[in-house]
Amino acid sequence: MAEVIEALRHGAAHWPSRIAFRDHMGEVSYGALARRVAGIMETLRGGDTPIGLMAENGIGWVAADLAVTASGRRFVPLPPFFSDDQLLHVVKDSGLGLILADDALIERAARFAPVSPIPGDESDASALAGALPGERIIYTSGSTGQPKGVRLGDAQLDHVSRGLAAAISATQKDSYLSVLPFPLLLEELCGIHVPVMVGGVSTIRKDVAAECAGGNLDAIRLAFAETQPSVSVLVPELLRAWVGSLILSSTQAPASLRVVAVGGAPVPPQVLDAAGNLGIPCLEGYGLSECGSVVAVNRPGSATPGTVGRPLDGLTVTISGGEIVVEGPSVMSGYVGRPEHDGPWHTGDLGHFDEAGNLVVEGRKDAMLVTSYGRNVQPEWIEARLQGDPRILRATLAGHGQAWPTALVVPGAFAGDFFTAARPGQVLSALHEICSGVPDYALPRSYIATTNAEMQALGLTSPNGRVRRRAIEAWLRTANARSRSRTALVPEEFPK
Repeated sequence: MAEVIEALRHGAAHWPSRIAFRDHMGEVSYGALARRVAGIMETLRGGDTPIGLMAENGIGWVAADLAVTASGRRFVPLPPFFSDDQLLHVVKDSGLGLILADDALIERAARFAPVSPIPGDESDASALAGALPGERIIYTSGSTGQPKGVRLGDAQLDHVSRGLAAAISATQKDSYLSVLPFPLLLEELCGIHVPVMVGGVSTIRKDVAAECAGGNLDAIRLAFAETQPSVSVLVPELLRAWVGSLILSSTQAPASLRVVAVGGAPVPPQVLDAAGNLGIPCLEGYGLSECGSVVAVNRPGSATPGTVGRPLDGLTVTISGGEIVVEGPSVMSGYVGRPEHDGPWHTGDLGHFDEAGNLVVEGRKDAMLVTSYGRNVQPEWIEARLQGDPRILRATLAGHGQAWPTALVVPGAFAGDFFTAARPGQVLSALHEICSGVPDYALPRSYIATTNAEMQALGLTSPNGRVRRRAIEAWLRTANARSRSRTALVPEEFPK
């Protein structure tokens, strides 16, 4: 963060009138942003309790984000998509003494801790020279249990921001489009830190992700068409929505684009192929909060589909017993309330390097299914293929210890009543066709059609939508699940 704050001070001195950020309310120049950050920073100095931030994406978030860290305080971004129980845990676990909030979320924030509106104070930008080293605590939602607080200091965050800027060749000429929530560290790095570091401009569209989740796929297409950015970061679901909207409208992605980084989950190869044909320059990447959110990313002009590219400069990534291990200056200091961490981080992800040195991520160690035939099945591999079909919004593979995997399928907008009205054999044939090239033993031989709402109600997903694989395995063994499972007659011979 020290480098980001210094870059902001430099920008205020050398190009004070250049636009730094735009949102739904207006825009702010580098000079005005630096004065506001300096003012908030000086207001917050002197305390020692951590400060939380709960706000919608916008310039207010940006100013508070930079100021809290520069004040030397512990900073805890509070994701509005967390449940009340999760937020209460975060507040208690981190020892928050104050939450800064905007008008839209101040009432909710007041349920958990003392709250204050985001200060509007301004001060001379030269005060930024006195910025103090701070620490950021990123709470990971996880799939089970309460969120854990990942501790990242100035040096760790600066290293990732600098490495990411170099990897994507970010420059002052770049225009960034921000559509993901800022409490996600990846979006914070890409939408705030990197643009400030290089002197670029970032446009914030706070409602795009929510509108797409509600079924308005055109929201993301129009956001890109209207802003004509050169850089953006998406999760696979938003990329799918964008691809779908472009196909339905018979249009192409803006020619201004040079980088659309995609991470957070495997990207179906069908979606990547379609995106490329529509002019979307997708670069798959990989990371986790414990390693500063970005470990590896494909580079512009040299992307290798099916891989997440090469590690960021300064990171050492190795494979130990099939597991990805990361070592370097962006590895976290530890979890809140737990011993300090020093040394390499064992990610829990399986992977390997291709001949060109690109990292290939195979899935989670703890997600592995072992069938009763003794076959190992990595579910994310199959799920990514299934979710590349427009008829499938979500697919989850389960069946540890069973003869064959079972697919839990959430039908998409183009499915109609196929998964509920067609014969089981027809549905399974369609699933197998989607997974062409997958070994026999890994193909689902039964399926259950469900909804996201039902999965959450049954406790099969977290409040944030993360899959709870152990809960799914337990549910599959219940009479209710067995009665709903639709199975076609399958050969009993040992699977190939």
